Amino acid sequence: MFVSLLQIEKSLGRLEQVHPFFGMSFLIFCREGVPVGDTVTINFGGLAAEFLAAHYKASAGYDGYYNPFQPPTVKGRWVKADYNHTTLQRITADTFADVTIHPKKSKQWGWAKDYVKGLKKRLDGSRLPAFDMAVWLFRGHEWPSQVQPADLPKKLLGDFNIAGTDLEQLFDAAVPDVADPWVTKNPVTERQLLRVIGYPPGAAPEEGAALESLVLRAVGPADRLDYDPAERLNIITGDNSLGKTFLLECAWWALTGEWLERPAFPKSDVESKRPSITFGIKTSDGTPQKHASKFDWHVRDWTVPKDRKVLPGLVIYARHDGSFAVWDPAKLRLAKTVPTDTKPWVLLDKNGLWNGVSVRSRLGEEWVCNGLLRDWVQWQVGGDRYRDQFAALTACLEALSPSREEPLRPGDPRRWFPMDAREAPTLQMPYGPIPVQLASAGVQRVVGIAYVLVWAWFEHLARSEALRAQPQRRLVFLIDEAEAHLHPRWQRVIVPALNKVIAILSEEITPQIHLATHSAMVMASTETIFNGKRDRLHHLQLTGSDVTMEELPFVKRGTVDQWLVSDVFELRQARSVPAEQAIEDAKALQAQDTPDPVRVREVNARLVEALAPDDEFWPRWRFFAEANGVEE
Repeated sequence: MFVSLLQIEKSLGRLEQVHPFFGMSFLIFCREGVPVGDTVTINFGGLAAEFLAAHYKASAGYDGYYNPFQPPTVKGRWVKADYNHTTLQRITADTFADVTIHPKKSKQWGWAKDYVKGLKKRLDGSRLPAFDMAVWLFRGHEWPSQVQPADLPKKLLGDFNIAGTDLEQLFDAAVPDVADPWVTKNPVTERQLLRVIGYPPGAAPEEGAALESLVLRAVGPADRLDYDPAERLNIITGDNSLGKTFLLECAWWALTGEWLERPAFPKSDVESKRPSITFGIKTSDGTPQKHASKFDWHVRDWTVPKDRKVLPGLVIYARHDGSFAVWDPAKLRLAKTVPTDTKPWVLLDKNGLWNGVSVRSRLGEEWVCNGLLRDWVQWQVGGDRYRDQFAALTACLEALSPSREEPLRPGDPRRWFPMDAREAPTLQMPYGPIPVQLASAGVQRVVGIAYVLVWAWFEHLARSEALRAQPQRRLVFLIDEAEAHLHPRWQRVIVPALNKVIAILSEEITPQIHLATHSAMVMASTETIFNGKRDRLHHLQLTGSDVTMEELPFVKRGTVDQWLVSDVFELRQARSVPAEQAIEDAKALQAQDTPDPVRVREVNARLVEALAPDDEFWPRWRFFAEANGVEE
């Protein structure tokens, strides 16, 4: 068993009142058996360095130590690597000179004869919390399963030879109220501890987060829009012009800190309101870090949070117009190590998607993406060097295919266009190979998704290797109008296929998907994979003159027409508008005690024109119509 994070946090609150001398120098002296009224030769700086490294090294990436004791500010808690022989030694020799013996410029140290009286006076009537000191010092110690709270102060007192007058006059060995739970099976990780105590100076932000919340006030179409995404799949529905695309653009900004084209703009009637964007992002094992951004009217942009200690994992955005945006935290870190102006994200419009994107930097022209045409052919003919990339692309294309009978399969590259010296990738269609540039809009959309996912992931792997860092295990995928250009047969498999494709890239990836759709087919496709504990259905609707968002319960509808008449799409009938209007008028007539025969014949004629001969409404209507003078 190990001391829990909750207990560490609770004990740290009580240690703030303790002077660092008691938690450091005093314990070193006790452990070393420093004499009273005499001196002994010890290397204080060396002993202190060893002691600090064993108990106060809270971050492996920071040279110094964490001081949980009395500094006036949180910043002062992180001390430099030379703290042992500068500040701590000065405190021990000078600040506590009345209780220690230390001839100047010597290695002689001892306790003054009345040191206990002097230390007790320093405590000003309080006593040292032995349990809380032990919690901090032994936070990484593995305890037996039957450990009790009283075992912690016993270990502290035993390990540091604290007994007799020292114990009686200076320490409180009683156990205070403990956290629930106060111990756990696993040790507290550095990442978890830093979230509680704060990050050291110059610490790199933690990576691998996903979107936890997004609140828009007086921005876009709504006075207030609250988006609380689930950890895995989020489906966003609603009529046109209610803000689905706008919401995804804001989600991209919240995750990356970058607007792709233009910032979101406050509502026009904001004089009495304060437009803001508040968002939270969190790692899978962490608490969300929240930020609030205000609109700066002078620069007409949103203030960027300066204290972001959590960054997302890999973020990929498939936009409604066929373009893609990719943000990579490894690229952000890598850009800081080389003299380049390259941004951590790239926007691939249609030309960039096919032909690549280059930027001008201090190093000259740099290609941030080779483009689908070059990469596909290179992966396919490059042999073992690109075997993994081409295998992933092939598997992704197969997974994203509309059916087993019509798989998307790469053909042999060929030079198709006389004026283009490049060989073009091809798809093997039932009627023969075609270059991807001449494929249908739906095929190009799916091919683009497959390529960008594979390219972004392998670029991330390459950058992570260059940084000697572990690759991300979190991928956030935003996709707008998932059904764009796709035949209904394709729409009904696209969402499960996207989940499968991400698993193809790496089974260790944890995806968070934000998917906007107008399609009942897409909704039907999610019935076999939707999990109420990890997924959510969000619906935008017009309420009066304002747009609101609500979470709808996900109910399996079985058929597409049942989705059309559900709260998601809000149609009265899964039929044409004339058919819907005719049926509604027919129902109104059926509810009357004495319907007008002329009106019945008129509505019957409209039904004949609008409905199929075998429509399920006919049996109900014909009996009524015949009873009111309509002949076959």
